[in-house]
Amino acid sequence: MCTLGAVLWATVASAEHGYLAHGDGEGFKCAGVYGSSKGSSERQSMVEIEIPPVPPADIAVLVFDYPDSRWIGIPVKEGKKIPDDQVDMPGEYINNGRGITDGSDGSSVQRFMVCSNETIAMKLCTEADFGRPLINDRDDKGNPRTFDSIIYSDYIMLQRSGPGYTRLEYNEWLAKANDSGNKDESWKNKSRIAMLDSATLKWQADGTLTIKYIVRRTGFFCVDAASKGDFTASVRWINSHGLLPGSEYPKIYIYFILMLAYVFIAIAWGFMSWKVWSEILPVQNQLFGLVCLLAVDMGMNFGFWKYYNTTGSPSMVFSIFTLIIDAGRNSLSFFMLLVVSLGWGVVRPSLGKTMIRCILLTMVHFSAGCLYSAGILFRDPQESGPLGLVYVIPLSLSMTLFYVWILSAIINTTHLLIERQQSYKLAMYNNLWRLLLVCLVLLFAFFVLNILHTIFYSHISIAARSWKWLWFWTDGWLNFEYFTALCIILYWWRPTSQNYRYSLEELAGDEDEALEREQATDEHDSFDNPRMGENLELEDMSATAIKDRRVSNSASDVQFVINEDDLEFNSDDSDSIDNHHHAIGNSGHNTNEQHRSSSSKSPTE
Repeated sequence: MCTLGAVLWATVASAEHGYLAHGDGEGFKCAGVYGSSKGSSERQSMVEIEIPPVPPADIAVLVFDYPDSRWIGIPVKEGKKIPDDQVDMPGEYINNGRGITDGSDGSSVQRFMVCSNETIAMKLCTEADFGRPLINDRDDKGNPRTFDSIIYSDYIMLQRSGPGYTRLEYNEWLAKANDSGNKDESWKNKSRIAMLDSATLKWQADGTLTIKYIVRRTGFFCVDAASKGDFTASVRWINSHGLLPGSEYPKIYIYFILMLAYVFIAIAWGFMSWKVWSEILPVQNQLFGLVCLLAVDMGMNFGFWKYYNTTGSPSMVFSIFTLIIDAGRNSLSFFMLLVVSLGWGVVRPSLGKTMIRCILLTMVHFSAGCLYSAGILFRDPQESGPLGLVYVIPLSLSMTLFYVWILSAIINTTHLLIERQQSYKLAMYNNLWRLLLVCLVLLFAFFVLNILHTIFYSHISIAARSWKWLWFWTDGWLNFEYFTALCIILYWWRPTSQNYRYSLEELAGDEDEALEREQATDEHDSFDNPRMGENLELEDMSATAIKDRRVSNSASDVQFVINEDDLEFNSDDSDSIDNHHHAIGNSGHNTNEQHRSSSSKSPTE
């Protein structure tokens, strides 16, 4: 007889909806299920097994919660049941097959899995249990053992035509027949619904059997089946919250929360931009567009998983739109980070041909992202081989180019700002450099831990403990890291009345002093202010000439060009300027005198 043991299918598709068949490893599947809500009558969590009548076979079926696997089968040494303290921990019977291991003294411990003539002779079971998987349901003192969940252990006998029956059904009928004296066994050939303590059985007229094992508490439930002949069966792990696999269900809340967060950020950003609309920088407008795109992206992902939970299968339309928006989101994020690192809008008014190269790399990365997402969506997760590299390599190369270019651009821009003594901009770029390094370290840690998790998740003991957090490795980590990094950047670049600190206008030397001088000038602006044309000094005229002659035709740098003629003044020019100032001063003096004279007159005059 086939052994009751195998390995876990670790992928979502095979774990939440699997197929059982004759063969090593094909009769055993596990998945996590959330327990039914108390008082819920509309939908209950369950493990549903459907067995067709063709080909006819006698099948031993077992449904249990993984922590109870320690008590599946009865271990025997030298013809006697071994004490509980020597019984293997959960999962050992699965990992060791039939559980036969050589002892150091030449003896062996054998775990008997199914009630047979041999185990009946050893008094490990009775004839009424013949064919059923064995459960070690009594402790060393003979008291009933308490399990995490009810264990369903049955022996199914299929017929060539019409319904069959199970060992538990027969035992229940036999107990009632002994009490009533009615020995009619015609019920075996009729379609019916049998309500057992551990499960509900439904026999259809064509002989198809549906077993519904109700899940009362959250756990990692396994289905094990074995037979001497060929058989096929399908298994579904159904949660009370809907048809979405239990390991994927938290994604609905994650994407909903992220969608609300991005919508809130977009509204707050728009309000702050409206207050200082005249001071808004181009980069800030693009950040606003990115946040809006992210809100749409999170909404699409939320809709995708919500539809999946309702219908039991993913929507192809949602899938395609989601993968396109995801690829666009990632590509736009890299593009904005690159152009800011190059100093666009902050140090350089234009990137020239460099902007074209940035756009081309963004388009390549977008195409690679779509290819990768399509590969994940349409490729069989069980398929292995070099074909998978076709989806991974282009995205890896484009992402590497982005990171190398961004880090190199930040270094160059930082050196330029040091030379120009632009302290505010320099501080911002230094912070951006540190943030990117932290993100890269976290990204590297994610890849390492994700690889380790994927490797160890194939061990059923690890999967049983970590299935609730599977969403964190597939969607959680990267989304939370991206959200945190973006919020930090948005805080640095938030719209304020001091946006000019990061604009193209240069503040020479110490920016703090320059800012104080500008604020002081704004406070004393009046009709007597020199900015209105009075007492205009040579120094102001020179600064104005310098500012007016700013040249920004090159994308490599912002330069100030001052002709020598602008700085040369002969004696005639100096005299002319002095005379001009004197004339303006006299005019202002006469005007003030006239004003005081007119003010001193009485109303009657």
